[in-house]
Amino acid sequence: MGKIISIINNKGGVGKTTVSVNLADALAKKKKKVLLVDLDAQANATQKIFPQKTVLKNSVFDLLDTDSTNSVESTVYISTVKSCDIIPNIPETANLEPDLIKGFPNSLFILRNRLRDFATEKYDYTIIDNPPNMGTFVLLSLHTADSVIVPIKAGSTDSVQGLSKAIDLIKDIQKSNSNPDLKFLRLLINILDKRTGTGPAVMNQIQTIFGENQIFKTVVPVNTAFEKAEAHNNTIFQEDGTSRGANAYRQLALELIKIVEG
Repeated sequence: MGKIISIINNKGGVGKTTVSVNLADALAKKKKKVLLVDLDAQANATQKIFPQKTVLKNSVFDLLDTDSTNSVESTVYISTVKSCDIIPNIPETANLEPDLIKGFPNSLFILRNRLRDFATEKYDYTIIDNPPNMGTFVLLSLHTADSVIVPIKAGSTDSVQGLSKAIDLIKDIQKSNSNPDLKFLRLLINILDKRTGTGPAVMNQIQTIFGENQIFKTVVPVNTAFEKAEAHNNTIFQEDGTSRGANAYRQLALELIKIVEG
C-alpha cells in the first residue's frame, strides 16, 4: 500500500509548495510512482507542474464538492514530471469552505473517502500540498494522510511558532481518534543560509527543542536555482539538476524512503 504525506505549516513563506513539488519530483526520480494533490486554492503547485496545453476539466473542487458525481480518476492528470501525476486545484475551491464547515464533522472525511483508497492502491507516494494555515482544507488533508512533514524556514524565528501550532494540531487529531494512525514524520529545515547568523541559530534551536529523531538529516540550502525555478514555474530538477538544491532533494528522497520503507 502506498503512503500519503501531508506537507503543512501554519506560517506562510516557509517554502511549503516548493518542498511539495520538488519532493514529488525527487521521489519520482527514485522510480516511485507519485501523485501530487494541490489542496491550496491558490494553486501554486498546479502552476508549476500542470501541463500548459492540457485542458483542465476536473480538479480538487470536484473531490470536495458534495454535489459532484465525478470520479477521482477524472481529476487526475499527467504532470510535466515523469512518473508523477497531479490532481490540480482552482481558485473556486475556496468557495466550498463554508459548506464544508457546515457539514462538520462528517465533511472532515470527504477527501479521505474519495481519495485514500485510490491513492494508496495506485501510487507509492501521494504528496498533499496545503494552504499556509490550520484551516478547513488542512484538516481534511490530515484526516486523509498517513504522516506529516513540517517544513520550517531556517532563517525565521516566526516559523518556529508556526511549527508548534502544526504539531499541536497533529496531536489533537491523534487524540480525537478521527485519524489515530496519523504520524508526525519529521521536520524539514528549509532555506538555510549558513552565511547569516540567524539561520544556524534557528537550526540549533530546533534541534535542541525537538531532537535529532524528529528532524530530517537532510537540510535544504539557500540556492539561486530555486529562485530561477520559481520564476519559470519549474521544479529544481527541471531548472538545474546539477544544483546544490537538486542534490539536497535527492538526499531528502532517499532519507524519506529509508524512514518510510525501512
